[in-house]
Amino acid sequence: MLKRLFIAGLFIFLLLGQLIAQSPKKLIRKGDKFFQLGFYDRAAEYYIQANDMVDGNASLDYRIGLAYMEGSYRHRALEHLKKVYDEFPDFTPELNYLIGQAYQFNHNFEKALEHYHLFRPNAIDKFTVDQNIKQCNIGIEYVNNPKEIKITNLGPVINSKSHDYAPLITADESMMIFTSRREGSTGGELSYDNTYYEDIYFSYNGGDSWSSPAKIPGSINTEYHECAIAFSPDGKKILIYYSTGEGDIYVSDFEGTQWTKPKPLNANINSKYRELSASITADGKRLYFSSDRPGGFGGLDIYYSELQDNGQWGRAVNCGPKINTKENEDAPFIHPDGKMLYFSSQGHLGLGGFDIFRSPKIKDSWGIPRNLGYPINTAQDDLYFVISSDNKRGYYATARDDGYGGNDIYSILMDQRDYVKPATASTNQEVQPTVEPQIKALIDESGSTPLIIFKGAVLDAQTDEPIQAKLVLSDNSRNIVAIVDYSKASDGEFELRFPANKNYGLSVEKDGYLFHSTNFRARDIKQDKEIDRVIRLKKAEIGSRVILKNIFFDSGKDEIKHESIAELDRIYELLRSSPNLKVQINGHTDNVGEANYNKTLSKKRAKAVERYLISYGVDPNRLSSKGFGEERPLVSNDDEIGGREINRRTEIEIIGN
Repeated sequence: MLKRLFIAGLFIFLLLGQLIAQSPKKLIRKGDKFFQLGFYDRAAEYYIQANDMVDGNASLDYRIGLAYMEGSYRHRALEHLKKVYDEFPDFTPELNYLIGQAYQFNHNFEKALEHYHLFRPNAIDKFTVDQNIKQCNIGIEYVNNPKEIKITNLGPVINSKSHDYAPLITADESMMIFTSRREGSTGGELSYDNTYYEDIYFSYNGGDSWSSPAKIPGSINTEYHECAIAFSPDGKKILIYYSTGEGDIYVSDFEGTQWTKPKPLNANINSKYRELSASITADGKRLYFSSDRPGGFGGLDIYYSELQDNGQWGRAVNCGPKINTKENEDAPFIHPDGKMLYFSSQGHLGLGGFDIFRSPKIKDSWGIPRNLGYPINTAQDDLYFVISSDNKRGYYATARDDGYGGNDIYSILMDQRDYVKPATASTNQEVQPTVEPQIKALIDESGSTPLIIFKGAVLDAQTDEPIQAKLVLSDNSRNIVAIVDYSKASDGEFELRFPANKNYGLSVEKDGYLFHSTNFRARDIKQDKEIDRVIRLKKAEIGSRVILKNIFFDSGKDEIKHESIAELDRIYELLRSSPNLKVQINGHTDNVGEANYNKTLSKKRAKAVERYLISYGVDPNRLSSKGFGEERPLVSNDDEIGGREINRRTEIEIIGN
């Protein structure tokens, strides 16, 4: 989209540029050249020089904003885009979206939401806008409930004015290996983005300070790009990314005082696609790595491979839909105890860009990833996280205002509350939610807001046997998960308490079943209200249907309202966790109005849901839609409440598995 925005800005610039002197024009042309080549930081430098010579040119501020948005310092775009917006709010159709992003990168999530909501009605790609809206709402919750941690820049000895990243630490934290694009690289050549080629360095931990970095000895560094991505448990092997082909993983052995010439891993690991980062388990028998090879869930996925008896790595296995999404997952790190996998993701819900997540090992599978929270994660890209064996200190790379240039390496004194072992072995870790805002943020502790007390039991629809199900309550107005709870395995009973003054959607979920959907609208009540209900879950088999109580449309329209995002997430998670399911979206209306009009409207609404799911990355071959109009009422249309309201509905029906 930025290419299109750039062209629009270029056109406007040509209209306004008659007043600009020749020297600024030359600087702008240079900036344009670097922008079109994708070297955004370099482009911003030339635009800023021109801007210092020109007084108040909106097109130039717009260019600077676009360059910053795509470069290393995205938060700096706000100053320039806001100048454009304040003077010309209709400068381009996408300006509200860009301003929203700029506010998001500055962690002003409330202002970002204002601009996203202004832009959404005219957005062609509503899915992307809705993702930003969710990120901002999560950002508000996380910033209001920060982790008890201390983040420290490792200082100018480790960090340079260029990019420094991918820290690797020994078990005792006595040494760190990292990658840098600083001056003095092997070969001394500049890359075409005006930064030096990557080299690998090491430094010793002196307790209060790190030693001056030196290039790793041996023949590892070349005149091209290389990045250290993993240690073996005994410290005698190092895995390295080389920019051969699309990017492959190599291994070097430590012999005497030198590292040997790196050799590529076998064809089970390296493909003709990108393999970017890796981590090895403490016993040396399993390798985790990222790759964008075909057959994954989209973008970079995380895979693992087992070491075979012949010393070679076996077939790569995708880590599955709990870890991988349709976006990028990268930089895996397996804790030395083998019980926690850390990685960075653009697809799991975070504050923006890459966020760092951790997933617990549950028997032979991975649990739901959890965001490490703020201030570790920000709206910037946060990557290459590693953690000490005692869980007390983490290291990672990110770009912050206190940095020395580009990405810097930081240490984190971790919040130890995250590493307290469960009190009992029965703690159900595998169903921890990805997003866990504090419940106290929802409940009016003064008691001035009446509560809905929703309780009952979850049963199998065919056998009436109790089910231990996951109950996800979402605040539809903010598109975030508000409460996650679980019904009891013994009798299926549950109880949720939440304020009565908002629009909430409840999803009741269990693997192998269709989820159940309930809506709680804002109610003007004077005291707590108790609702008791038995929820019967249907098996996810052909012919099963569920009514989507939290898909909303304006009267007579087929545009999905933003309050529907949480419910759409539930459908997506169902399809992601059950990759063989095929579903049909059915649209229904009441009998008010002309029958043909109702049928057309119901078809358009069902099609809108289908298109939205495709934008999530769901295979179109797994989806279809159909409009039934007023043909299939559930109840009589004689009255509104309990009649026509119920018949106006969207549902999904399983048509294949």
